[in-house]
Amino acid sequence: MARSLDVGHVSETLPDLNTFLADPRLRPTGLVGGSSLVVVGVLLQISPWNSFWSSVVAGVLVFVGVPLFCVGLAAPEPEKPDGLFTLGIELTPDQRRAVATGSLLVLVSPITVATLGPLFDFATGVWLTAALLALTGSVLILTGFLAWTSRRLGESTPSR
Repeated sequence: MARSLDVGHVSETLPDLNTFLADPRLRPTGLVGGSSLVVVGVLLQISPWNSFWSSVVAGVLVFVGVPLFCVGLAAPEPEKPDGLFTLGIELTPDQRRAVATGSLLVLVSPITVATLGPLFDFATGVWLTAALLALTGSVLILTGFLAWTSRRLGESTPSR
């Protein structure tokens, strides 16, 4: 007995990306989780028992931690104005979306190498594709934060 999947109901229950990115709880999760993953990855890489697999795990931790940190940094300010995670960074929804898209591209970059590499014998095209994904993602992340910075500088510059 086959059951049909009601696509309309499923799509209505999925969270909206803008709603997800506008959740202030994302800031502490992203900042603490992302920085923790990066620190563990760095410590694993510089440890005296460094091996191939510890390098792989360290790379994965860093490639997951940095985008998570960026998304946490782009999240809205918490409700408490003097809280620990109040940084004064308030991105617009478009800037948050750019940072989230860039973070996703950076995260997909090593996954591309891991999945396509063995299929194509780690050809140069696989490495170039992964590098292009990481570069494009980094540019999007920086674009989101640079747009916020230029807006803030424009607001604080006295008019003559």
